[in-house]
Amino acid sequence: MRENNFDAIRLLAAATVIFGHAHPLTLTPDSSLLGNSVQALAVKIFFVISGYLICTSWSLDSSPVRYLKKRALRIFPALFVICVLTVFVAGPLTTSLPIAQYFSYHHTFGYFRNVLLYPIYDLPGVFANNAYPIAVNGSLWSLPIEFAMYLALPLIMLLSRAFKSKFFVVIVTLLFCIFNLKFVRIDPPTAHPVFYGSDLISALDVAPYFMIGAMIKACQLERLLDPVVALFLTFLVALVPPSSAVGSELVLFVLLPYCTLTLAMSRQQVLAKAGRFGDFSYGLYLYGFLVQQTANHFTHNTLSALQNALISLPIALALAVLSWHYVEKPMLALKPRSRMDNLKVSLKEIK
Repeated sequence: MRENNFDAIRLLAAATVIFGHAHPLTLTPDSSLLGNSVQALAVKIFFVISGYLICTSWSLDSSPVRYLKKRALRIFPALFVICVLTVFVAGPLTTSLPIAQYFSYHHTFGYFRNVLLYPIYDLPGVFANNAYPIAVNGSLWSLPIEFAMYLALPLIMLLSRAFKSKFFVVIVTLLFCIFNLKFVRIDPPTAHPVFYGSDLISALDVAPYFMIGAMIKACQLERLLDPVVALFLTFLVALVPPSSAVGSELVLFVLLPYCTLTLAMSRQQVLAKAGRFGDFSYGLYLYGFLVQQTANHFTHNTLSALQNALISLPIALALAVLSWHYVEKPMLALKPRSRMDNLKVSLKEIK
């Protein structure tokens, strides 16, 4: 059983996404910090941790086949199940259309393109009368970007090996950060370019954080992480906050990964026990938005942001627990083992 602070931080980030989403879903002004909404910051925390852990996985086993199988088993089974539940349970319960008409539309079954990481946000008549209408599960937007980074990382690492320099990873990370500042903060395009259903500007908003997490692992910068420094940086930014969007994002490029990974890898594993029952963060992230929209539907948009979050969080968490024990954990047990993994298992059996 793994004991670390990563599971707890991801769980807190997923819960924060629910709290953050409660504001636009109830037409309440967003809370923000350093030019980002609360939910955007939480998603960026996910990307930092993901970049670090995925780079760790690649460094331990650089077989492309096994790497992709591991990533696929983590993402797709739970995603498929929530799409089934959305189309065949949540949809019929919340659509404004007659059930027969709801199922007569090809678009209803087109929702399963989400399983192929092509974002589809609406279902016929579903949540049509919500305060934030149409969007069935807005959280799914990040999964294609996440998986795209999974695909990009091995290529970046292989090129870094070919150039015989870890500095290549640093250069790629800096380029992601520069593109973020240029196209997200300084000069965002009027019409956002879209590729395979995903907004590339939204992708640029979070991708640098994945690369920063990966860079810290690839360049073995963990030795620079210090709780005292993290606390000092946090207080410094709180006392003297940046005055511009560019300045805020520059600060965030440093502060968010540094503080997140410092806490995650702290020797004081104060949050380690949070993961002993399972890793519920992915399921909580998947189900949160859908549950929040459903709560608004059945309460006729009478909930405040806080009420929406308080009602939705335990329901989404219960679904996440079920997802972990009956979908994610069994699928992760099928992950291919490297020779080193098999050797460790054999040694344990001998002992």
